[in-house]
Amino acid sequence: TPLSGQDGDHAALNRIALGTQTVSVWKDARELGKAAAKIAVQLAKGENVSGSKKWSGGAKGIEMDSIFLAPIPITRDNLNVVIDAGWVSKEVVCQGVTKNVPAACK
Repeated sequence: TPLSGQDGDHAALNRIALGTQTVSVWKDARELGKAAAKIAVQLAKGENVSGSKKWSGGAKGIEMDSIFLAPIPITRDNLNVVIDAGWVSKEVVCQGVTKNVPAACK
């Protein structure tokens, strides 16, 4: 049964390496930080935020300007992405992986 998650938490990434979870959606905190800094500078200068879009999909349907960063689906084939980014160590991702070992754990 396919199982997914979001935020690429450490336990989910370990389950992906173990083969008990299919995917987790992750956003690189470094990219989130860069986007937030750029937005903060634009707002401090009284400028419009470039690249923002209107969004009203929240629980109360309130329209707001938003910036959407593309999430990265993390699977067994690209577990190295989160390890290389420093989000999580190889030891945490690969803990307990002894069979059908993904490339990132070799």
